[in-house]
Amino acid sequence: MWYNGEWLKKLGVKTLPKTTDELYALLKRFKNEDPNGNGKADDIPLTDVKMNVARIWLMPAFGLLTQDVQNDGDKVFYTPIDKRYKAYLTYMHKLFAEGLLDKDTFSQSDDQKKAKGQADRLGLFSDYFSYFTTGRTVDESMNDPMFQPLTSPESPKAIVPMNPRINRGDFAITKNNPSPAASLRWVDYFYSKKGSLYLNQGPEGYMWNYAKNSQGDKVKVTAKGITDENSEDKRSKITPAYGLTAPMLTADWDDAAVRKNPDDKIVVSGFTKWVRNETKEKIDPYGRIPYPLVYLTKDEQDSVASSANDLKTFVEESEAKFITGVTPLSDWDKYVKTIKGMNVDQYVKVYQAAYDRWKKAN
Repeated sequence: MWYNGEWLKKLGVKTLPKTTDELYALLKRFKNEDPNGNGKADDIPLTDVKMNVARIWLMPAFGLLTQDVQNDGDKVFYTPIDKRYKAYLTYMHKLFAEGLLDKDTFSQSDDQKKAKGQADRLGLFSDYFSYFTTGRTVDESMNDPMFQPLTSPESPKAIVPMNPRINRGDFAITKNNPSPAASLRWVDYFYSKKGSLYLNQGPEGYMWNYAKNSQGDKVKVTAKGITDENSEDKRSKITPAYGLTAPMLTADWDDAAVRKNPDDKIVVSGFTKWVRNETKEKIDPYGRIPYPLVYLTKDEQDSVASSANDLKTFVEESEAKFITGVTPLSDWDKYVKTIKGMNVDQYVKVYQAAYDRWKKAN
C-alpha cells in the first residue's frame, strides 16, 4: 500500500497515520480538501481491487493477520469469526459508507484502478510499486511513502503478516518426465548464486556483461541501454521470476550484484535503496508469520479439502457484503452460525494438530 506523496505535501502532512483513527482523519482530508487541486470532488481516499491487498494491511490493525487460520501463541483459531474481525468489518463499512473507500473496490479491474491513479485521483492505493499505478517516474515515486502499520483499541501493538520466506508448489515433474534427476539438477542450479542471478537477470549480454575493474577483478556491469527506468520492463520479457514465484533462491549478494561501472563497489539504484529502507522501517519491525508452514497428513488434507474453498468463498463474499452494507452488521451472529455449519471446528482442529506437531518438532 502506498500513499500519494503529492497529496500529503499539498495537505502539509509530515507524519503518517499510526492508528485507525488517524487514518480515518487523513482519508477525510483526502476526500474533502481537493488534494489533486482540480476543483472537482473526484478525489478517492482509498482504493483496491476486491480488498485483495488492503485487507492484508488493514486487518492487522485489529490484530488479525490472515483471512484463515492464525495462531496466537499456541492457540489456533479461524480469524473470520473472531470478534476482532467484526471490528475490522465495522471500520471498513464506515469508510465505505462515508465515501472514503472507493465505491468500485469490489467491482473494478486492476487496469481501472491504474487509470484512476494516472488521473491523480487516488490517495492511498495498492500496487507492487506506486509508479505502476500513478504512471509517475521511478524517481518521482520515492515521494510516495509506504503504508505505516496501524494500531487500534483492539490491537495496541502494530503487526503485519510476514511471509514464511519459503514458497512451496513452485516446481513439479510428471510421471512422463524422462529424467527426473536432470530436472532436479536444473532446478537446483537456480538455488545457487549463479543460477539465481541467471533466472532473475537473464544471460550475459542481455541486461549485464562482464568487465574488469582497475584491480583486474571480473565484475558484472549493466549492459548498454539498460537504465533504472527500463530495467524492469526488460527483465519482465525474459524471466518467469517477475510477478510469479519461481523455483529459485531470492537474496542479495555483493558478488552477484550488477554495477554501472567496473570500479563501482556495488551500484544499487536510489529507488531500490529507498524501498529497502521503507521495508526496514515499516515492515521488518512489525512482521509476524500468521501461521507456520506445516504439512498435513493425507487424512487431514482430505478432511479439510472439501470445506477450505467453501469457507474462503463465503468469507470473501460476506466481507464485500458487510463492507458495502448489502448485509447489515447486525447479521454478524447469523454469519458466524453459517460458518460454524461449514465444518469450521474440524478445520481448526486439523490445523491445531498440525501446529502442535510443528512445535514439537522444533
